[in-house]
Amino acid sequence: MGGMLKFKITYYKQPATEWRSSDFAVRSLLFCLLLFLPACHSRDALLTQAQAAWDKEDWATTVARYEEYLKDSSPSDQVAEVHFKVANVYYLNLKQYERAAEHYIRLLEDYPKFKDLEQVHQRLAECYVAMKKLREAISEYENLLKAYPETPARRKIRLEIANQYYENDKSQALVEYQKVVKDAPYDSLSEKAYLRIGGVRVIRNEFEEAIPAYKIVTENTKDPNIRRQTRDHLADCYENTSNYEEAIKVLEQTEPDPQAPDYLKHRIASIRERQKTRKLVPPDDLSRPKK
Repeated sequence: MGGMLKFKITYYKQPATEWRSSDFAVRSLLFCLLLFLPACHSRDALLTQAQAAWDKEDWATTVARYEEYLKDSSPSDQVAEVHFKVANVYYLNLKQYERAAEHYIRLLEDYPKFKDLEQVHQRLAECYVAMKKLREAISEYENLLKAYPETPARRKIRLEIANQYYENDKSQALVEYQKVVKDAPYDSLSEKAYLRIGGVRVIRNEFEEAIPAYKIVTENTKDPNIRRQTRDHLADCYENTSNYEEAIKVLEQTEPDPQAPDYLKHRIASIRERQKTRKLVPPDDLSRPKK
């Protein structure tokens, strides 16, 4: 057997320190997985519980589960969607407008590419309206128009801006209402704007300027109640500009209100009496201040 080849097999022995290091890494990874997997399961469970509460219209539980889910959450499309859902529940169902606004603002600040961002702007503005924060509402509506200048709702948004100004700044409200009707066909938005334009003019005793707005409404509205009320306002404008015959003519062509069938008759009689009194008083006496 002297010609047989002999092989020497050498076994690699891992150093104790290297083995310990590798074992520690594996153990650490397993430990992290054991912590992470239950957390993921728990977060998924929160979404499931929130949806179940939503289906039952248990809104308090819905927002509680969503809020718990959002704690320490990292930005993601799913987290953005949860912010939107919880904001909508606070706004539409619980009427907690301040809490809703917080989530809408979070979406605007952290998720500028969120798919429903136009609606987020809209609802944030509506929350401000509900909270009587008129300046903030106007600002958010303007932000919406800047971000989406071609939105089909732009005239409706402009009308909302005008309505907010109407509370404290009639002059600016008038400017905004005129933007609503400019180069626009007559529709429900125009109708509301024209009525407000006429109303602002009357408040400011600008009866001549109110007449065109009221005439447009009386000639175009399809609502008999609005037509009747607007014709009454129109007659009042004519009366206050001493055009008594035109005021009477408008009222004579107005359909009576079934709830007050004698109103027009008494109103016309009142105008005729005022007309008669004015004719009996000399012009100098009309202009002379009363003592």
